[in-house]
Amino acid sequence: MTPRIRPVLLAAALLAAGLSPLALTAPAGAAAAKYADDFNGDGYRDLALGDRTATAGGKKEAGAVVVVWGTSKGLDFARRTVVTQNSPGVEGAAETKDFFGTKITTADVNKDGYADVVATAPNEGVDSSHRGTFTILWGSRTGLSGGSAYAIPGGTDSFAKDVAVGDFNADGRVDVVSVGENYVWFLRGPFTRSGSRGKATNLDPVDGEDIRPALVVSGKVTKDGTADFAVIGDDWNTDHNRVWFYRGGRSGPVAPPRKYNLPIPGGADLSYAAGATIADFDKDGYGDLAVGAARGGQGEAVHILKGSSTGFGGSVKSITQNTAGVPGVRETGDDFGFDVSAGDTNGDGYPDLAVGAPSETLGSEFWRAGAVTVLRGGKSGLTGTNARQIDYTTAGFRRPADESDSWFGTSVLLRDYNRDGRAELVAAAPDIGRLHLFPGTASGPTGTGSTTLTVSGLGLGNRAFFGAALAD
Repeated sequence: MTPRIRPVLLAAALLAAGLSPLALTAPAGAAAAKYADDFNGDGYRDLALGDRTATAGGKKEAGAVVVVWGTSKGLDFARRTVVTQNSPGVEGAAETKDFFGTKITTADVNKDGYADVVATAPNEGVDSSHRGTFTILWGSRTGLSGGSAYAIPGGTDSFAKDVAVGDFNADGRVDVVSVGENYVWFLRGPFTRSGSRGKATNLDPVDGEDIRPALVVSGKVTKDGTADFAVIGDDWNTDHNRVWFYRGGRSGPVAPPRKYNLPIPGGADLSYAAGATIADFDKDGYGDLAVGAARGGQGEAVHILKGSSTGFGGSVKSITQNTAGVPGVRETGDDFGFDVSAGDTNGDGYPDLAVGAPSETLGSEFWRAGAVTVLRGGKSGLTGTNARQIDYTTAGFRRPADESDSWFGTSVLLRDYNRDGRAELVAAAPDIGRLHLFPGTASGPTGTGSTTLTVSGLGLGNRAFFGAALAD
């Protein structure tokens, strides 16, 4: 059975419960932003969640972005803010099926000391056509305040399918890469509250290929200090699944990009069931690319491309549930790799990788209960050694009455919210309306002391699909 889409209905539940957008604000006294997800500059990470399915202003699937505010003790789920395109100062208007918040990422885009949220609306109407936009929701001392929308005029379809941010031309300004069904757009900074931006360049086609992007991810791969990005998708002409690596440079991303084949059957729907992240898993100074691909039939796996001074190495390392040390058994339909996120969960200095498998069946009874596997980073990079699986059988984990069809692990995120040097695991179980947070320990995430959040428990009504598309 095909799993449901990642974005879920937290924002819709908040709105239905009568909490108006921006009704809850962050504290005053902001300092310079230290983290890319500290939206009010108080020195603590905040949690951003995108919800493309939220109803806003009576418009179904208009979409929303939710922020849960961080404190010295970690996330405070009693303090949260909902932002829609109807919120004060946000450009545009909530409309049916805009899908605002389909994908989100975070960065201090205008370098004012407050992190911002970049949220896509891939079905937003532009020039009488649903070609898509992305909106930058601006951080401030009081939290998110206003938003500026950006589009590409002309015939571009699905302009904002996915976005990535970074300084890709070494000018000290944050740029945005936005991919659509057939385009890779490089938009130069600076981006301003007035809605201005730098020049936009279409980086596709490439070498006679017809790129069909599924997602884009940014990070520092080489040691030159400039941000790079990778586009994951397939070539229309050959139906081969590929990675296109764009190295950052003083004149912008270097073209043509280097390309790498992924060991994923042609035709696999990467845009629906795949995640990617860049992190230095072996601490050699080069960023590595991890691509989770849950739609490869027996090819469900995490594929790692090792970073180097010129891009990624030519070989691809694949980890599955049959890899030595990885819990479970490789089975068609487990959706291992549906979403991935990197962070140091045990405090050893090496990034680890959380891998969602939302269709994992527990025993013979709990069908599609879901699981999250944490792969450990180390001198040899990501391996199956000491891998840990978190699921509803994990000690200390609050089990629901019926685990079947919960899709736990649909969205995953690793972040150190309580600043103890170990990233917590955030994972959604949308079909039963839950979001889970697991503390980090010396051996990785644990169910002991974990937090289970439900819509009804937050006083927001008894609704399913509580979870989110998480900003990574």
